[in-house]
Amino acid sequence: MTTTQIQNLLANISADPDCAPEAVYARLTRLLEAPAPANSCALPGAVGDVISAIAAELGLPGAPIDISGNLVIEIGDSDAPLDLLVTAHMDRPCFRVLDLAAATLYPLCAIRVPGDNYECEARALRYRDGRVSVAASGRLHFAAEGGDYRIRFLADQGELAPGDTVMMHCAPTLQDGLVSGTGLDNAIGALLALLTARALHRCAAERLSGRRLLFALTDQEEGQPDGLFGQGAARLAHALESPRLGFINIDGHNLDEAAGHVMGVGASHAFVSGFGRGSVVPMRAQALAETLASAVNRERAGTVRLNYSYVSRSDDMLLSTWARCLGLTGVIVANAHTTEETAALGDIVAAAHWIPALIARIL
Repeated sequence: MTTTQIQNLLANISADPDCAPEAVYARLTRLLEAPAPANSCALPGAVGDVISAIAAELGLPGAPIDISGNLVIEIGDSDAPLDLLVTAHMDRPCFRVLDLAAATLYPLCAIRVPGDNYECEARALRYRDGRVSVAASGRLHFAAEGGDYRIRFLADQGELAPGDTVMMHCAPTLQDGLVSGTGLDNAIGALLALLTARALHRCAAERLSGRRLLFALTDQEEGQPDGLFGQGAARLAHALESPRLGFINIDGHNLDEAAGHVMGVGASHAFVSGFGRGSVVPMRAQALAETLASAVNRERAGTVRLNYSYVSRSDDMLLSTWARCLGLTGVIVANAHTTEETAALGDIVAAAHWIPALIARIL
């Protein structure tokens, strides 16, 4: 991309009212309020409904297609071979009933709660009358016990049933430019995928001539530390041709104050996940991102910070056995898997500028 092309793309995104901070926060709130149970996000009543509604509001072509429980949006030339896949997961940490009488649960995700005792708001989800709905609301309580956690759901309204899925839940807040709540990992990624598709569809149509891009909102990314991450993305890969160029994963990145990866410094773009336990971005793609980051930051200060620190494993783990990972991008999220997850709204807006520029440059 030339300097003029970068300037034009960034200016068009900045002028788009759907990328204004207030619009971004309003849609993010809708995603955070929606149920996002593992392997059920595309069911009626779950977060997939909100994603489909936002896609329509943003003027994206066609409704999201359900592929093995993942929602996929296509832009560009539908007759062309697949060039690039962009992924972000819909699901969030979940729990299932272990002992109904004791109201104890077991996790379907990594546990990262702070301290030996932690309590937060939660709700129990159930599939009934053809849709996902809230069956009970109350609190989740974690107590350290024998090197593990004893997890209980204490209902305030409704009753827990054997097959319910329990999730943390609280109303999101915005204060001093920081969004707090639960589900930012990865409602932010889902929204960024949609905003990126919109920006490329509107502002970079000439670059999509003869090109085909898929934006996949995947289900069942969350996994146990000793289990598989990205099972929904793996199902997607089995149903698709391998993209010619590779894939880009959008997810929350860990706070790392020692390395300078903190909130408020723009999007976070990384090259290795899980200290090498996940994806490794090819050197050429890394060099491209480094050069582009310098150019983008000259035009729009504080848009992106390159992240050479630890990035959690995600959908990239299994996708990278099928296609090459060209980038691990997103924003810094603090206190993951709690009801105190926090991210800077300005970083989300910055990422909505960075990711379209990156993809346009790759194409």
